[in-house]
Amino acid sequence: MSELQDRSHAYSPTYPPTSYIPSPHSPTTSRQLSFGAGTSSIDNAATNEQQQQQQHTSNFSRANLLDDPRKRRLDTLAKIDNAEFGWFHVRACMVAGVGFFTDAYDLFAINLVSPMLGYVYFSHNNNTVPADIDLLLKISASIGTFFGQIGFGYLADKLGRKRMYGVELLIIIVATFGQALCGDSFALSLPMSIVLWRFILGVGVGGDYPLSAVITSEFATTHRRGAMMAAVFAMQGFGYLTTGMVAIALLLCFRPLIEIDPQNLDYVWRCLIGLGCVPALVAVYFRMTIPETPRFVLDVENNLNKAERDVNTVLKTRNALQSDRDVVEDRNTQFNMVHPRKSSLSGRNDYGSDRRGYNQDSSYTMFSNSSDKRNVSILQGNRDLNGNKGSIRDFIRHFSRWETFKVLLGTSMSWFALDVAFYGIGLNNTFILSTIHFGNVEGDAYHTMWNATVGQVIIVLLGAIPGYWVTVFTIERLGRIKIQVLGFVMSCILFCILGFAYHPIHDLSPVLFVFLFAATQFFQNFGPNATTFIIPGEVFPTRYRSTGHGISAGMGKLGAIVAQIGFSSMKDRGGKNMFIPQLLQIFALFMFIGLLFTYLVPETMGKTLEELSGEDDYATRQFEREQPFKNPLQEEKDDYDEP
Repeated sequence: MSELQDRSHAYSPTYPPTSYIPSPHSPTTSRQLSFGAGTSSIDNAATNEQQQQQQHTSNFSRANLLDDPRKRRLDTLAKIDNAEFGWFHVRACMVAGVGFFTDAYDLFAINLVSPMLGYVYFSHNNNTVPADIDLLLKISASIGTFFGQIGFGYLADKLGRKRMYGVELLIIIVATFGQALCGDSFALSLPMSIVLWRFILGVGVGGDYPLSAVITSEFATTHRRGAMMAAVFAMQGFGYLTTGMVAIALLLCFRPLIEIDPQNLDYVWRCLIGLGCVPALVAVYFRMTIPETPRFVLDVENNLNKAERDVNTVLKTRNALQSDRDVVEDRNTQFNMVHPRKSSLSGRNDYGSDRRGYNQDSSYTMFSNSSDKRNVSILQGNRDLNGNKGSIRDFIRHFSRWETFKVLLGTSMSWFALDVAFYGIGLNNTFILSTIHFGNVEGDAYHTMWNATVGQVIIVLLGAIPGYWVTVFTIERLGRIKIQVLGFVMSCILFCILGFAYHPIHDLSPVLFVFLFAATQFFQNFGPNATTFIIPGEVFPTRYRSTGHGISAGMGKLGAIVAQIGFSSMKDRGGKNMFIPQLLQIFALFMFIGLLFTYLVPETMGKTLEELSGEDDYATRQFEREQPFKNPLQEEKDDYDEP
């Protein structure tokens, strides 16, 4: 009983009008029976009947407390937010992280594959892929990613996270095999075949962004949510690193053949791409068996009973109120209570009957009066309390207000600005390193590819991986916004140094250039590259959380497309790779733009998803905690103890 009292004080549910609850001290039939009789047998019968009536009253009040849908919903959300970090959370991070490992491996492999294709298929062009084909090879995946992020983001809100999770990995697997096995033909050249498959690959990669972000955030505890999402995203660093390590291993294996004939690099690039589907094959089963997120079940499907069962299953707990609820239901059946309640938050009960919300003839509703309903409706964005699936009209209405639109604008534009620089250098670092003669060995295919690959591995080890994991271990202490601001500021400064002092640094020491170049990647990953992924998974309401994340990520990929087009078209102005210093200066400008848009985004550290999105009765809950409240069960006990 003490646990029930504690929870009732914490959530303070609204109870039915007292007119429906018979008072244990109201005039009863016992007085009518004893009037004029005076016999002890009649008094005993009256006493027994009064005790039975008191039992009815107690059962009814307990049912009111235990079955209040709002209280049960808050209790379910509290279990998720306050759960101890356990195996399920580790498993969720691993399953989502493997997808990002695969994404990074497949996306950035083209950075090494493109120069290999030059030796194999474009020996007549000085062993270099023509600029227009190189652009298509690198931009095709980004275009596909854009459509995948928007499309899967919408479908995950419309159909559910679980239903779409795993589909994107299947697309990645098929597209990866397609790239590795495609060949040249009269009708379609091999480079164009790769472009087509990379577009399909991008659709799958794009779908992974909103799905993994939202599933991780909706299952995570409040005080570990940022670290969990950062850990998932940090697997990109290992994917990027593995691309280089696998390339090194393949170059060593095929070195004798490559030194005889550079055409044998054809084996290397096909194996390098094809091996990218191995981690995806491992993860696809676990993604398809992960349960639907309780928040989607609660707030979109409106199925409270299923959400409770799912939470208890994944957290390996037993609802502390369930046993009491079962007892009350059994007793209600036994005593055939006069005022059965018909309310249910779910659209369908455990027996399959379709019940949308509350019946008008019910003796009890979730809100005690119209003002309560109005206040919570405002906090929930004026949603229909009986049906929370989003619509185009509701989406426009929700984001037409500045207080919500500015958040979407901030997450989208800061991600756009970041990806201009992140993909501008990430997909072209072989060109940048070659300008300082790192990996630029004329006439030797093996050593050229070896140095370019080793250079990529060094940059990832020095910058990317440390940046990712520093974010994981500090994000719940520093907060998202501080890390994002720090990352944009430092990246802006470093790009300015590399851009304006490019030639002095180049003449002084290539090692210093590589160190500063790695530092930019460190502060991008210990900064906006991680936080622009995390924040959109936290700030939007459940019915638009995946869509909002998809739009934000899609804007990021537009930035990547702009960067790739600009880099490819401008890098050779004035001579081969002569415009790279100016491009680094342009990247510094975009870092400053991203910094400005960061201030439109709220800090999310330590806050529940419902508090951030404004969709829950969080304010009502806070208000009720401050009000004096007496548990009805305790009131009954006090009444019965009176002489």
